[in-house]
Amino acid sequence: MTVTSGDRRDREELLLEKEWRACRKSFAYFASTYWMIRTPTGKQLFELRPEQLEGFDTFEQNRLVVTLKARQIGWTTLVAAYAFWLSFFHPDRLVIFLSKGEREASAILRMVAYGFKRLPEWMRDRGPKVVRDNQSTLEFGNGSAVESLPSKSDPARGRSCYLVVVDEWAFLENPDDAWASIEPIADVGGRVIGLSTANGWGNFFHRLFTGAENETNRFKSLFEPWSARSDRDADWYEVKRQSLPVWQLHQEYPTTPEEAFIKSGNPFFDTDALERLEVRERSEEHTSELQSHSFI
Repeated sequence: MTVTSGDRRDREELLLEKEWRACRKSFAYFASTYWMIRTPTGKQLFELRPEQLEGFDTFEQNRLVVTLKARQIGWTTLVAAYAFWLSFFHPDRLVIFLSKGEREASAILRMVAYGFKRLPEWMRDRGPKVVRDNQSTLEFGNGSAVESLPSKSDPARGRSCYLVVVDEWAFLENPDDAWASIEPIADVGGRVIGLSTANGWGNFFHRLFTGAENETNRFKSLFEPWSARSDRDADWYEVKRQSLPVWQLHQEYPTTPEEAFIKSGNPFFDTDALERLEVRERSEEHTSELQSHSFI
């Protein structure tokens, strides 16, 4: 039996269509097979770590997710790839990133554009056509788009978004205003992913995360410590401990959520000294003595 060039072409097209459908079905397969990321040593495939796969599953299973994270664990990279996958392989999905400022917003969209431009030519040809590509928006002909804008511009208000991602929520100029602008989106079925390192205790992001942990709000909480990367060990952490102020170490590379919030943000009091203090119950006699003074 003679195999013609037409037969080979048909077979190749079938294989590529099968590959397209596999990518559309599985974000993990698409990312680890085709999505390129920029690293200090050049481009490489985005190989998702177990923690990132767990994070993706959480995004898929929960409409509202808030993540407290250490620095440089690839979480923004994960969410950027996820946003692209949603918009490229699925119609009518608007994803908006809210960031602290113009510089941060542009950096996120550059992550998306970097991976998109390095996809195989057949995949870009098979996918929806680009109808807008600038510093703030990558829009496709299937009605989907990824937009990345500073939060103070209030870009999400009144929009029909599939997903809003709030990056470094604790460091936004008005973090509670960001929630006020996107809460109606969440209320009508939209999805929200908030992620941030800590920035002290008692602020909006701290209340949001602890509320999620205590199940007193609608968010699902995720905590990703400094050890969420397999190439970090005790020796790596010791180098960081010796080179950073204590408050910055716990802000950037926390071990627990409590450590992240209480010891971050350059606190006025020595938190280590406070932790060493012994807590005692006040006796009835001591309480009566205090109440006898005029300052009580």
